[in-house]
Amino acid sequence: MLPRLTLPLALCLGGAILSSPSQAVPIPFREVQTTFHNGTARYLKRTIDGVDAGREGWSVHPEVAVPHSAIFFFREPVVAGRLRISLCFLSGELGAHFHEFALSTTTDSNPTFQSEWENLLPWLAYSTGTQLDTLPQGRIKSRGNAMNTVFVVESITGTKPMTAIRVDVFPARSSAESEESFVGKNKRNDFLLTELRLESIDLESTNVALGKPVRASHPLWGPFRAEFLTDGIASTFAHPRDPTLGEQFFYEIDFGKVRHFDHFTLRGRSDGLVPERLSSLRLALYDEPTDGDTAPVWIGSYRADGSYPPIGVTESIRADVGTGPFHGRYLRLWSDSPIAYSPQIAELEAYEPLLPAIQGLRGDHLNLETNGNPSIPPGTRWLTFTLRPSLKHLPKHLPIRWRIRGYQENWQTCSPEGLAETRCPPPGLYGFEAQMAHSDGEWNTGTLQFPIQVGRFWWQHQSIQLAGASLLFVSGIGLVRGLARRRLTRDLQKLEHQRDLNEERARIARDMHDVVGARLTQLGVLHEIFAREHTLPPTAKSSLLRLTRTAREVIAALDEVVWAVNPKNDTLANLANYLCFSASEYLQPLDIPCRQDVPQDWPEREVGAHTRHEVLLAFKEALQNIVKHAVATEVFLSLKIQEDTLVIRLADNGKGLPLEVGGAEKDGISNMHARLRRVRGHCQVQSREGGGTVVEMQVPLPKSTQTPVH
Repeated sequence: MLPRLTLPLALCLGGAILSSPSQAVPIPFREVQTTFHNGTARYLKRTIDGVDAGREGWSVHPEVAVPHSAIFFFREPVVAGRLRISLCFLSGELGAHFHEFALSTTTDSNPTFQSEWENLLPWLAYSTGTQLDTLPQGRIKSRGNAMNTVFVVESITGTKPMTAIRVDVFPARSSAESEESFVGKNKRNDFLLTELRLESIDLESTNVALGKPVRASHPLWGPFRAEFLTDGIASTFAHPRDPTLGEQFFYEIDFGKVRHFDHFTLRGRSDGLVPERLSSLRLALYDEPTDGDTAPVWIGSYRADGSYPPIGVTESIRADVGTGPFHGRYLRLWSDSPIAYSPQIAELEAYEPLLPAIQGLRGDHLNLETNGNPSIPPGTRWLTFTLRPSLKHLPKHLPIRWRIRGYQENWQTCSPEGLAETRCPPPGLYGFEAQMAHSDGEWNTGTLQFPIQVGRFWWQHQSIQLAGASLLFVSGIGLVRGLARRRLTRDLQKLEHQRDLNEERARIARDMHDVVGARLTQLGVLHEIFAREHTLPPTAKSSLLRLTRTAREVIAALDEVVWAVNPKNDTLANLANYLCFSASEYLQPLDIPCRQDVPQDWPEREVGAHTRHEVLLAFKEALQNIVKHAVATEVFLSLKIQEDTLVIRLADNGKGLPLEVGGAEKDGISNMHARLRRVRGHCQVQSREGGGTVVEMQVPLPKSTQTPVH
């Protein structure tokens, strides 16, 4: 028995359809025939032209007080799980729609009005402007007048190919007070069907209770029907009329044959009223009719503690809530709850076990066998499993998830095409598992178990690996000894090279000091003797004195170069001492005192010639800026080591930095920055608090753990 909708429109539209339909496919027509039509054949064909709007279609005026029929012929025979029929009344005239009508189909290859027609019992009926009520024999009646309305009727159909759909329109009274019956509700008591649209919908559901007959042991309240438990609509519900029946009342669903179940899904009333009526529910499965003393094969309970689910929540009932094998043809439901009118159920869905099937397995680009215990070739990088529902009649797009025991424990979802792709596990034995979800979103309890063996290369076997490890260990010892020997030889060569380089630097320093320095000193002395022994004009004498001073300056610069080149001075202590010496020697002739804050002990740090030379020149540039620009009367020199960095700080009490530094002073500061950058250091010049200027240079030093030098 197919479920029929007899509740008011508000109840119908208030609930969700739970059958999860797939995309609707339009069904084209080739011809229309009517028992009577007011107009031409061209006007009548407007009802199947695919255009909703218009003032032309099927009209029966002035024959408005007698029944009429129309046959709409399909272009090709149609097989559908469900039909959706849309009857459009879009003339723009108030009430120009059917008063009462019925729908039927035929499988006759050449349909006529005398063919055998089977009623389409409404599974769902609603309207965009009026209210539709279902009557016995599948008739549908509209209540109220509307303009530009559409009647929509959905019906579950059989498996035979249909060739046409028939619309029968009946006269009906508009109200109880009316004495006359008419087919339409407009001012002419007529209708104008401007379009009939038909769509085929496959039922994308694994709910085997959908549409199954239900009986109640006692009368139900109001217009409720027992079939509402299996109509697939969440808003239709039922409960007993007598509030005091208790355990005497029951529903019983006939599944047509003995079925094995994975779970049942229960849904309560969708508007949330009196949710406590869905508690303390008892369930029993029977293989045989329940008349007499038939014993159940499985019996269980749901929320036996008297609790009830939150509004809008669906709950699953599985075999573990009861005892016995989870199968049967008849399902009986009753309640021992003290709440009146229990049980109140909107929907009972039943789901049989579902398992996916492996239709293909690929390793990289190679098709692999899926029979028995498949072996994955060694070196395979990617595995691709193709999974499909194991039964052909199941919906095509049910979710499937998978995992590999021992490698990828978390569930992964297959692609819409049913593909499970993963990196190939390391060599070994694993278990591939797959699981399907039902149309209610619940995952099936059972899983597909599929063992896979990932092969090994010959060198991946344990004996070969042990032998290789032993050989590698022996070779490693020899390699380590060889590398240590080579490193020692390289270090010795490096030390010898450094020693030769230091000897060459020392020789150059001696030659520069002994030869070039001596000659420059001799040149200065000769200038002085010549000036004393000869009477010279003032201009010549002044030039000779300038030559003498230049020679002395060259000698001083040469001393600095010799100091920088000599490897004996490649220490932090020598650099610090030379900086202090240079500051005193430079400032003393100018009567500028230099106060020094310098540690007595310095750690043993090697400072190369290039670093010492650049630091010294930057330091002397800072001294020169003080003398030339600062107008200072006192200089403060501080040297210290801070986090492996030599910090040189020169401060004066002069006039400080001008707002805009320019000219030679700007060039001097730029030179300091450039020199320190060459040795990975940096310089900061700023005005000193209380007057004067502060120059701070920071030079990174190599790390050393040797003892300090005094």
